[in-house]
Amino acid sequence: MTQPESAPAASCDALLRQARELLDNGELAPASAAGWQVAVRAMATYAGPDADFTDAARRLVKGEQGRSSAAEWMTSAMALSDNIQYDWLDKEGIARRLDDVQRLVILITDLSDPPQSADDILRRARECLDNGALPVASEKGWEAALCATKIYADAMGYEHRGDSHFDDVTRMLTKEDARGRQVSKGTSAALTLHQAAAYCTVYPHWLHPEFVAEDINAIAELASIVQELAAAGNRTSGENV
Repeated sequence: MTQPESAPAASCDALLRQARELLDNGELAPASAAGWQVAVRAMATYAGPDADFTDAARRLVKGEQGRSSAAEWMTSAMALSDNIQYDWLDKEGIARRLDDVQRLVILITDLSDPPQSADDILRRARECLDNGALPVASEKGWEAALCATKIYADAMGYEHRGDSHFDDVTRMLTKEDARGRQVSKGTSAALTLHQAAAYCTVYPHWLHPEFVAEDINAIAELASIVQELAAAGNRTSGENV
């Protein structure tokens, strides 16, 4: 699979913010054009500046098959391109497609700079929050919480296979550490973001920047506690070998 030479996030973030500002001002065609340009820049980073966009998109989708919704995000990007000429998307439709372009940028960034910890994912979440991509920020917050609890579960020898074991691991965390209140707060924040991201297209009022920011901060505190406990657990395991 083609690997990007460098992460496109820095060059794309400003243009994504501009696209959202244009959208807020009711300038639908310019917002669509800016979103499409972000996708073009991201794909140029992935496949090289002279690569054909469609061919590069096919390679990316094929390489990520079964691991992401890259095909859906690419379709959203191309819909923004069509809207430049045909102006067939409404404001909410463009906003959803800008979120998909944000997801595409993160995917390509992660191919060259894979997140190594919950802190890395939380950094992505805050970047999305700054860009106004609240659904994507929420998804990344939840992903960071899953990453943190899996690290803890692995260190302690607990089973953790994603969503289905999140509650079990966080219950163990609450019992095993005196900072149960902070753990519960972070757990609640993660579940809130997970639910909000899943239903934000139906219930857009669920997402507010200040609430998403508070939840991300609570997850960051949870991740800090988990990393400390996991490190202690790893040290104990090493001593018992």
